[in-house]
Amino acid sequence: MKAVMIVFNNGISEEVSEALEELGIRGYTKFLNVHGQGSEKGEPHLGTHIWPSQNTVIITVIKDELVEPLLEKVKAIDKETEEQGIHAFVWNVEKMV
Repeated sequence: MKAVMIVFNNGISEEVSEALEELGIRGYTKFLNVHGQGSEKGEPHLGTHIWPSQNTVIITVIKDELVEPLLEKVKAIDKETEEQGIHAFVWNVEKMV
């Protein structure tokens, strides 16, 4: 099992939800109105008057074989909406209750 954390601009929430649905990924936790900025480029998403955009974070725990297909969908979303911002991070899940 792997945990995948996807951080993305609120503006592309529908695209991310569709990607999860297409892969049959049902279980996840969603954090709304998250603030941050990319390390290389793009505008900050701070929820302020100057930088009004905000992010969403989804964390899902999935079978190993779903990781690459999910990452491919994240890459495709990023290519289509490059200015919005989306990143995915993967780590091992040792145990789950």
